[in-house]
Amino acid sequence: MLHHFDSPFSRRNVLLGGAALAVASALPGCGQGQDQVTHGGQDQAQDRIDYDWMNPMDNLEAYFKLTNSLKDRDWVHGWYSGLVFGMLPNNTPDALFGLEGFGLGYTVRQEDGAFASFWKEVGFYKDLRTNEIIETWENPYTGETNKVMHIHNRMVKGVFGTNFRSQAPVGDQAGEMFFKFPNYRASDDPSNPFILNWQTSGDQTSVWLDFRGVVPNLLDPEVWVRESTGELLPVCEMFEYVCNDDDLRNPALDRVKHSGSWIRLAPWLPWQMMGRHEGRLFYRCTTRGLGSLDELPANILAYAEQNYPEYLVNELDEDMPSESSFEVYMKENEPAAT
Repeated sequence: MLHHFDSPFSRRNVLLGGAALAVASALPGCGQGQDQVTHGGQDQAQDRIDYDWMNPMDNLEAYFKLTNSLKDRDWVHGWYSGLVFGMLPNNTPDALFGLEGFGLGYTVRQEDGAFASFWKEVGFYKDLRTNEIIETWENPYTGETNKVMHIHNRMVKGVFGTNFRSQAPVGDQAGEMFFKFPNYRASDDPSNPFILNWQTSGDQTSVWLDFRGVVPNLLDPEVWVRESTGELLPVCEMFEYVCNDDDLRNPALDRVKHSGSWIRLAPWLPWQMMGRHEGRLFYRCTTRGLGSLDELPANILAYAEQNYPEYLVNELDEDMPSESSFEVYMKENEPAAT
């Protein structure tokens, strides 16, 4: 589930508060039709799922088949790699460092038809020229040498149902987090149905999943003066997944191979020590589902084996609360001296 990438807030709040809504009491089946396909010169009849992209349950089923698995606790693995840019007002983006990582997890179908997702993830920042994983970074904006904190989130979980929420309450106060979800084709429906932007071209089908919003900053700017960019964080994350259309519509498959992209606009990272410095970060990454973690690049696998071996094992504690990198940073660090 590559849409679970590093975010500056708790996925427990975002997913359970935003997308974890009750689905219909009865699970409607996807419509199926008969197509004639040819294999080895012989015609064979094959069931083919005829998804209705305006049906929220069809969207939910297809999305989890593409990005994860319809089979309970079927471990899946994902990889991503790209660059992180710095964006200052009235300037073009400047590449700052690379980012490469992976995640693994599974889903569990709920009695009401929703999907509970459980995931863990790591991401390693890299030198632009050498492609080597870095432990320190020369900050061109401040002239300082910053200690890098790689992404390592032990639990990212949530429940996805057949509709979104445009305003998701967090904690005890409603309305302190505001999100726009990607149901562009049904944006006038007040129930915010889980309807995504599916597109088919030739034998390939793609889908977007993104969210745009403003969330409270977990790092109090009065305490984390150098690490915090302010009381509120504007966040935008956009994902695209691409797969073979025949595989997606094949009822015999619980999951399909996919590739895609991840784009993110977000504030500076805490370890960059940028405080209220103007600007933000822009991420651009390629993503891909893996058959196993053995498909990871050798340097990424070796670094994980040495430093984060627990992320290479198919084990998760489903009772563990979600955590974001901002929460991990708070647990593992003290506020920097001003």
